[in-house]
Amino acid sequence: MKFINRPSVQLFYNNEDLKKVIKQCPSLFNYKPTPYLNGLLHTLLASFKHPAEKHTSNREIVHEAGLSVDWIDKGNGIDIQHPLLFIMPGLTGSVDDGYINTIVSQAHLHNFHNICIYNYRMLAKNADFSFKPECYNYGLKMQPNQFMPNYVSNGFYGIDNDYYYFEDDIIEGKRIRIDLVADLHYTLEYLKNKYQFNKILAIGCSYGGVQLGMYLGRFENKALINAGVTVCSPHIMNITQIFLSTFMNLMLCKILQRGLKAIKDQFNNRNNYPSNWTIDVKKALNSTWIQDFDTYYTSRVYGYRTSDAYYRHFSLINRFPNVQIPMLCISAEDDGVCHLKGLGKDEMIQNGRTILCLTKAGGHIGFLEGWNASSFWFPKPAIEFLTFHS
Repeated sequence: MKFINRPSVQLFYNNEDLKKVIKQCPSLFNYKPTPYLNGLLHTLLASFKHPAEKHTSNREIVHEAGLSVDWIDKGNGIDIQHPLLFIMPGLTGSVDDGYINTIVSQAHLHNFHNICIYNYRMLAKNADFSFKPECYNYGLKMQPNQFMPNYVSNGFYGIDNDYYYFEDDIIEGKRIRIDLVADLHYTLEYLKNKYQFNKILAIGCSYGGVQLGMYLGRFENKALINAGVTVCSPHIMNITQIFLSTFMNLMLCKILQRGLKAIKDQFNNRNNYPSNWTIDVKKALNSTWIQDFDTYYTSRVYGYRTSDAYYRHFSLINRFPNVQIPMLCISAEDDGVCHLKGLGKDEMIQNGRTILCLTKAGGHIGFLEGWNASSFWFPKPAIEFLTFHS
């Protein structure tokens, strides 16, 4: 009864001006989570759900290195008089996933004309891992004694120098790493220059939200996004890893391995990636836990000394105080992937532009509502928030 009587949603913010934004997002107060589902069931059942509306997509290559977007086609083409809705999926998400299609359906109800889904270079079958965008390492302090004054530093999930986290040859410029944030900016710049959109609005789900937050924090006023939403994104990754449930740890590892298996053949040829990469694809594919997978593959591709250095440095909470645009961050108390202890509430709202929405139930990108668990809730407040800023 305590659970039932508690409010379904708690909102945290430190700027009274944000109240007028909240008033334009009525769905923030209308969430009725399916009462008999726990976080795990929210997560699992949501993965099987698809909206009734069928969407067709057309892929556009942004760069032959493996960057691309999938345009959702409603037969109207691209209208540059309307903003672009830029959707960033989770770890190995794509245009085919149910939660992505639900976001698209909700966006159509609010008359969004231009919608695209971002495809990560790391998932491309013919990726060029030596490609180095012009904005590579932008916003990072890669030289000793270049301190970041606003960097979170309490001894557990942050220290002041970016260079500390990376391997020596990365710091010295002798090896190219995959800079996810630079890839994202390159893609946004390409779309902005080609189509001249008046605004770009973004939604990042799970790991997509981490990349979104890192991008906004590193590029600050030069970021090409005007408003954003993160959904179930791990704010403090090293804490999230500590409290990750056993089941979700196993499942996430399998999901990552599925993505790596799809592209593993290109690693058979040493000419397809920098010769001094120390990845071990075989061990990564045989890993049981996500920490092992990240040790043998992910952290090395991104140039980090260790997987722990990767978790600490790539936590979006480190950059969020520098975000310069309106943000809505949606999380659930029973998320088995992004534990409540890794929420970092105070740091997330520190910039005065962010609304943190914490629900009592919803799992990881679940948020099923109604007695029959018939619909997703999170796309409603997300699109309302972005519509306000459109």
